[in-house]
Amino acid sequence: MSEFIDRAVVEQVARLARIHLSEQQLDASSKQLGEILNYVGQLERVTLPDDVEPFFGAIESVNAIRADEVNSSVDRDSILSNAPDSDGEFYSVPPVF
Repeated sequence: MSEFIDRAVVEQVARLARIHLSEQQLDASSKQLGEILNYVGQLERVTLPDDVEPFFGAIESVNAIRADEVNSSVDRDSILSNAPDSDGEFYSVPPVF
């Protein structure tokens, strides 16, 4: 796999990632990226027994999304009664600009 990782590939990846690499970093990165891909290749060749379940994370979690329920809200008049100034429909605030 590392035979595909040369300086041109690292330059392309750096350009896509919008990072600047010095000449020394380009050389070191091509070597390191090749080593990483060789290691990933080793992991791809590992065979597991059929009874081993896939591992997706350390915590068994489920979606913590509540049901979408319609609730009553506070009426507009009581909200606007707390405002220092309003036009009857919206808060009135001083201009920002």
